[in-house]
Amino acid sequence: MYKTGTDSDFIEGNHDALGRTVDMGRLSLVFLLAFLRAAECAVISNKDPSGSDSCKDYGQAFERIFAVPGESPLLECPLQIQYFFDPAETPYNVTWLEERNGSEVMKGQPSVVVRKQSLWFPNISMEQQGTYTCVIWTQSQCFRQAAVLVVSEMTSGQCERPQSGIQMISAHVNDVLSCPLRRYLKSVDHPSIQWYKNCEPLPEDEKFVLNKDKDILNIRNVHLDDAGFYTCKMTFSLDGVVGEMAESIECLVHDEYLEKPRVIEPAGEIIRVESGSSIRKNCVVVVAGNGGPMVEVLWKIPLEFEEVFVSQNMSDRIHQEPMNESKTENGYVFVRTLSVSDVSWEDFYLNFICMASSSRGHPTGHFTLVPMGPNLLLLLGLLLGSVAVLFVVGVLVCTIFKVELVLWLRTMFPFLYKTTDGDGKQYDAYIAYPRVLEGSSEKAEIFAMSTLPQVLEGLYGYKLFILGRDGLPGEAVVDVVQDALSRCRRLLLLYTASSLCSPEAQEWAEQQTGLYQAIVENSMSIVLLELEEIREPGRLPPSVRLLKEKQGALQAWKRRKRWMGWDRKLEDRSTSLDPPACFWREVRYHMPVRGKAKERNWFSF
Repeated sequence: MYKTGTDSDFIEGNHDALGRTVDMGRLSLVFLLAFLRAAECAVISNKDPSGSDSCKDYGQAFERIFAVPGESPLLECPLQIQYFFDPAETPYNVTWLEERNGSEVMKGQPSVVVRKQSLWFPNISMEQQGTYTCVIWTQSQCFRQAAVLVVSEMTSGQCERPQSGIQMISAHVNDVLSCPLRRYLKSVDHPSIQWYKNCEPLPEDEKFVLNKDKDILNIRNVHLDDAGFYTCKMTFSLDGVVGEMAESIECLVHDEYLEKPRVIEPAGEIIRVESGSSIRKNCVVVVAGNGGPMVEVLWKIPLEFEEVFVSQNMSDRIHQEPMNESKTENGYVFVRTLSVSDVSWEDFYLNFICMASSSRGHPTGHFTLVPMGPNLLLLLGLLLGSVAVLFVVGVLVCTIFKVELVLWLRTMFPFLYKTTDGDGKQYDAYIAYPRVLEGSSEKAEIFAMSTLPQVLEGLYGYKLFILGRDGLPGEAVVDVVQDALSRCRRLLLLYTASSLCSPEAQEWAEQQTGLYQAIVENSMSIVLLELEEIREPGRLPPSVRLLKEKQGALQAWKRRKRWMGWDRKLEDRSTSLDPPACFWREVRYHMPVRGKAKERNWFSF
């Protein structure tokens, strides 16, 4: 049965059908778009957990990791996280991708251990070599970089590895080799490194010295035959499993060498200058060796919190001039001059630093400018010099005028000396002179009986004992001499050239037993008064000669020199018995000190 109708009904029915068809098309399109979006997300998720479009790729790391089957290499992420963000404050995740199949290296795999930023292969095989990509992402950033692991079979023997790095050292100096495995020392537990050269274990001796961690090999006095293949093998433990890995170094020795630069000048000098003046200071750097020098000498100034290089513009107030280089017999000398055209107050107390920059080190030297002021060293030197001059003058004065000074002290300060009262002595001095030959002792007798008492007793109050004047008539000479000497404090022995230099004088001295004992035994202070010049000292009695050699004699005949030579009149009087004043001062100097008794303090209890 067919149903018929008008045109309007037909059009209305078609319009409803078309509306339903459009609605169904729109719904299908929405489902298709959703399906495509889900598929795209699935593909992206399978290729890169972070999305390849938003992850910054740093390509392959330049350094390769070499291993042989059976070793336990450690592959670390080549990305340095600290350069991108602070790992202590920013949460992040690390994922490893194996480029061969594009899959993620998951934890729990038996052949590899994932340790966040590193992969450890406990027992590596040839199939595990390849490229591994380290992916690090945070909530807002993503970074990736690939590391290459090369696994090769040993080609010859069990020690010569198929791959090796190259390190170059210099002959004739001390140099070092660095173990490539040193970067793993902080990533493993209980590391231990052993060095080999040409398959032989390398002993520690004067030639080869290892540092504490044994990752640096010091070679003393390098020779050309020190070239060769060196291998450093590290044994360690990780997660309780023991493993080992090794890498070889091809050591090349070149005959050109340069030692570490040495800054000869400046050497910490302190330079005094005036404000407004100019100064020039050389920096002298010496480098021993015979190779091509790669040394740069620069001046620096510390300003605030950093050191600033000095300008090389010659028109600046502070500038450094071009560097001069010269070749010497043992190496090179570099000189760079610092110039300050107008020293200001801000330049004072700054350390002007000269730095020698080279591959072997960066030694420095410095000097400091200080304002010109009083030269304390000069003042101290003048003070010490003055003290020294005063000391020398004082010593000379005390030596030349010793007698005068002592006599002045005795006169001005008698209370400083003990009094002679109560010492059991009656006389200050015993006067002795030979009286044997007629005329031979006349001068000595006159001097003893007249001149000496007049001066010592009359002027200065000394009490003298003179034999023949103070002794009692009829007494034995020996008894008188012994008794008188026991009561005297000094013995003054007067003699002339004719009175004592004769056999009779010796006999006279022996007859007076007390006098002889005093001279020989030196039992009391004896003063020799030589009234005439003794031209033949050997003729004196032995006891008197020895005493004169020991302590000297007061010479009444000796005169002082004039400015322009000898005074003829005084020379004619050299045999007279009129001694000068200096003779009497010396006699008083040797006489007993008559001190003053200290007054009693009546107010003390």
